Amino acid sequence: MFKKQLLTFLIIAAAIVSDVSAQDVELTESHPETYVVQDGDTLWDISAVFLKSPWLWPEIWHANPQIENPHLIYPGDTINLVYLDGQPRVTVNRKSNHPTVKMSPKTRIISHENAVETIPLSDIEPFLKKLRILSKADIDLAAYVVASEEDRNISAPGNLIYARHLKNAKQGDRFSVVRPTLVYRSVPKDFPWKEAERQVKSSRWEKTSEYTTKAYLERFWQNHLASFYWDNVDVLGYEVAETGIAEVTRVGDDEITTLTLVDSTTEVKKGDLVLPIDEFNFDPYFMPKGGTTNSENIRVVALNNALFGSGKRQVIAISGGVNQEISVGDVFSIYRPEQVIRDEVMHPAGDLKTLFKPSKAKVTLPSEYVGHIMVFKSFENVSYAIITEGNRNVKLFDYVQLP
Repeated sequence: MFKKQLLTFLIIAAAIVSDVSAQDVELTESHPETYVVQDGDTLWDISAVFLKSPWLWPEIWHANPQIENPHLIYPGDTINLVYLDGQPRVTVNRKSNHPTVKMSPKTRIISHENAVETIPLSDIEPFLKKLRILSKADIDLAAYVVASEEDRNISAPGNLIYARHLKNAKQGDRFSVVRPTLVYRSVPKDFPWKEAERQVKSSRWEKTSEYTTKAYLERFWQNHLASFYWDNVDVLGYEVAETGIAEVTRVGDDEITTLTLVDSTTEVKKGDLVLPIDEFNFDPYFMPKGGTTNSENIRVVALNNALFGSGKRQVIAISGGVNQEISVGDVFSIYRPEQVIRDEVMHPAGDLKTLFKPSKAKVTLPSEYVGHIMVFKSFENVSYAIITEGNRNVKLFDYVQLP
């Protein structure tokens, strides 16, 4: 009897989930029945042709099992909108140079050349290769540039640099030289009155001694004058940006290793870190999907090359990562936080009614939708995302919420 009840419950639950999923998928009003993939298209672009919510593409994608690389799309392929059991689905007719094949249990080499990318790889490639997030343990152990050839303030390709504490290096080994940029922290908001609410702050950092006067004063402040506050501060990660590649030319008998700078995107300076080259493997053919993490404490914490706001196809950092179950392909909505302002119409400056009760002049403007982002690189507590669409600029500390 119990098994029958359980089976009935599972069938009903599956029907409910299927119905909710179907309701979530809305086709665009001007969607075509067929679409021929063009050079320069991205999976997001194609999804937006058919769907009001492009990240729901996996919900309607019907991968033909008889097609080689059934999850990839190529220029010249024809996308067809069909209905299966009353639900919209899209299928693909493969063009001749990516033929339909009879699948069989044998080894074959699959080429992804020219396959449509999910988002433009050129827009995010510098961030895939150049930026990474480190932990406190990582930076404490990291080697660093202690000097350069002829005591230059900055170094360029061909110059020698000298690294301290570079372990297990051999002549000919290559390393990344990276610049400390920002440290991201999650801190209590309005501490100690609203301890549960948190906000994210970022500040510059550098690798330096913990025994300077400044460092002593900071520790004294943290350990004695503001210990309750700092006990509730969480470090999300330390960001570094690659400045060059250096090759070991001489391993000294002491703790100094000599390297030649073989490539650089900007000048190399004292204090830059020397790290193993980041062997990050990125799959540009992933499918977008709706994010599942819902937290009011996940915010936009950095903008790329923007002082006041970032727009479509620009990259941002958010204060959530693998530990918050955020992964590559996750799509989120960005919202501007509520804003408290003074009603200057009925309560202009000098209004006596609000002299002793200024809160009477305050009104709260609602949170507003800004745009959508898609995560393309995720670390423990910080992720990088690209803005895929929106009608306003994304700003620092905007909310990251479910799409």
